[in-house]
Amino acid sequence: MKVTSETLPERQVRLQIEVDAERHARAMEEAYRRLAPRVQIRGFRPGKAPRPLIEKQLGRHRLLDEALDILLPDVYREAIDEQDLSPVANPSVELVSHEPLVFSATVPLQPVIDLGDYTSLRLPREKPTVSDEQMEEAITDLRRRYGTVEPVDRPAQKGDVVRGDLRAEVEGETLFAQEEIEYRLRDESLASLPGLADAVVGLKKGDAVEKTVDVAADFADSRLAGKKATYKIAVHDVKEEKLAPLDDSFAKEVGEGFESLQALRDRVRADLQRQADDAALHSYEHAVVDALVETVKLEYPAVLLEREIDHILDDQANLDPRDPQAQALYLARMGKSEQEVRDSAREEAEQRLRRSLVLSEFAEAENITVDDAAVEAELQSMAASAGEQSEAMMRLFGSESGRESISRSLFSRRTLARLVEIAGAEGEPAKRRPAKPRRSAPRRAE
Repeated sequence: MKVTSETLPERQVRLQIEVDAERHARAMEEAYRRLAPRVQIRGFRPGKAPRPLIEKQLGRHRLLDEALDILLPDVYREAIDEQDLSPVANPSVELVSHEPLVFSATVPLQPVIDLGDYTSLRLPREKPTVSDEQMEEAITDLRRRYGTVEPVDRPAQKGDVVRGDLRAEVEGETLFAQEEIEYRLRDESLASLPGLADAVVGLKKGDAVEKTVDVAADFADSRLAGKKATYKIAVHDVKEEKLAPLDDSFAKEVGEGFESLQALRDRVRADLQRQADDAALHSYEHAVVDALVETVKLEYPAVLLEREIDHILDDQANLDPRDPQAQALYLARMGKSEQEVRDSAREEAEQRLRRSLVLSEFAEAENITVDDAAVEAELQSMAASAGEQSEAMMRLFGSESGRESISRSLFSRRTLARLVEIAGAEGEPAKRRPAKPRRSAPRRAE
């Protein structure tokens, strides 16, 4: 066997493989033995007809193709070993000639990732604060939750609760229809029905009207964007919101109860601060990963990007990737060709792939691991926080697949935590962690 190689862009190698004549001849004989039993030739039992008759009946090209199928797996594997290559996916194969047997295999290789001096990566990190406006909004939400709504004999105003019948139509198509529905007249709570709150303001009990509004061209719902929405409104009741009084008695009613209004305010501020810290950390993690990806030298074969697009589309459509009929129905619903749908997901897929590859390489460089003890400790912590559902939690995550899910989560969290530690450090670059024996850890960071 003779093998020549040519390096291609995007981490690919093209191998041209020529199989020696003797080996090809043995494969042709094996092809004859496989095909002969399937051919009916008068005067011969199945499988007993001479090879020349089989070739005449099927055509020599059929034996040549069968011989190629026989040889290809072993010959390709030997060529890969000879060239010391590490494929990341199956090759694309093209027949050059049957006799002599020569074919080319374009092999996608493992990505090459150069992290560079990642320990010098720095990104400013700001401490989030909770404003007085956020505090008052949260307190008002609590007062609203513990307050009441009472019928009023006046036209509806913003903030009121309206009970009645409602139908929304666009160009003759009904988008929403319900009788005896209650809804609050706030723009944010009626965001999916633009202009409805303004259309209801001023109506009173017993009114039945039809109003048409112009929807902005950039509205998120394509069924409404740039069109006229018609609302058919019947008002049965108008109710006014009465907020709970802002005093110590109110504080004692909230949640598990607070000794005073100030104690309630302190808890609300602490909760808001924790939420702000969590959101800021999540945002900072994304920013740090993006900053690292920007500095890394990365090359990968196109097949990995196509796989990532597959993952995104399967997730979006909630499809079984093995069900082509379901995929065809999804494309029909989208009203786009397969290529158009794939192109629309390409940018997101490339971003996800680059982040995943870089984070996995970073985790390996930092010797980040997750052992069985860490998984068990996390499982016990999850069960303890589940209260009455602790047994169900143990059953769900105590299985092999459940523990693997915990392991992936821990691996991702540890990877991001270490990257944040480096990027947020002050002074000299953070030192690499010492190498440790590695267990099989998930390589895909979330």
